Amino acid sequence: MLNGPHIDFLSRLPYEIATYILHFVDMHNLTKVALISRAWYQFSNDNEIWKSVFLHQKQWEIRIPQRLSISPLTIKDISASSDSSPQDLQHDVPQPHKPLNWRMLCYDRKQLEERWATVPQKKTKLLGHTDSVYCVQFDHSKIITGSRDQTIKFWDLQTLKCTQTLHGHSQSVLCLQYNEDIMVSGSSDNTIIVWDMKTYKPIRRLHGHTAGVLDVCFDSQYIVSCSKDTTIKVWDVQSGALVRTMLGHRGPVNAVQLHKGQVVSASGDGMVKLWNVTTGQCVRDFIGHERGLACVQFDGETIVSGSNDKTIRIWDAATGRCRSVLTGHTGLVRTLHFERNRIVSGSYDHTVKVWDMTTGQ
Repeated sequence: MLNGPHIDFLSRLPYEIATYILHFVDMHNLTKVALISRAWYQFSNDNEIWKSVFLHQKQWEIRIPQRLSISPLTIKDISASSDSSPQDLQHDVPQPHKPLNWRMLCYDRKQLEERWATVPQKKTKLLGHTDSVYCVQFDHSKIITGSRDQTIKFWDLQTLKCTQTLHGHSQSVLCLQYNEDIMVSGSSDNTIIVWDMKTYKPIRRLHGHTAGVLDVCFDSQYIVSCSKDTTIKVWDVQSGALVRTMLGHRGPVNAVQLHKGQVVSASGDGMVKLWNVTTGQCVRDFIGHERGLACVQFDGETIVSGSNDKTIRIWDAATGRCRSVLTGHTGLVRTLHFERNRIVSGSYDHTVKVWDMTTGQ
């Protein structure tokens, strides 16, 4: 075809039928179609064709606000932010301006996918903590870290300089989570501190755990914490009052994740548990790991857990069924994050691995 078609059948068809045919061509071959002739180039540039290509990729999602869904939409800010953060797999579309350029979206997303398949050469160290860094969270403008040196540091993502150092815990800062308004941190000093993200001052300190606080998470209603004392505690996010304590694990609870009234916990006893926050009842156990668990994530439908048995397991939250077991790490899987079809994990084997959730590779 690149040498020229014997009969230019597309140009002889009505435009709508010609472009409909090209809806069945994948992205790789659609690019080749554009090289055949000027007419075919125009057909292959049809915006609706590229929209079809984009939407055919299940892991390529785009979030269009309802109020804009029937209006022409701008692509300018989307393309500008396409490589701002590897975790940012969805794009909010701003104010009405001109139709979405689906071809540009496809090429941007393809470039992002290719980056995930390569090992980045550039590494930058942030120097400032005087001991081990135990926890980290970041967004488009800042990185926040907690350390064994008992401090929490804020780093500017552009300059990579430390902009704030918070003192408040008397032992290691083991975990933290923040939003625009507050940050919640947990420590080996058995306490939780709720910080004001505008003033960087403590709002309140939560007492109740009898051993180190290993993980925290929160939403608009609750703060959930877990501890070496084998308990999970639920606190009122506004007042700091202890709402309930959830018992059931027989070892340290190393990780918790909160999602729409449900909590998933992972423990050194080798168990993953799903809890109802309102009742405090255990809804389901997930059995399969052969050793203790260090990390877990939950999105409402899928649970992904990492263990000292060197594996990652993917679970169906509704049934408790283990969908797959990912093997490849040679040490404890200490941390992980998943979104769409991709898992990123970090291990005591000194590696970070990127996994395809569908194939297990």
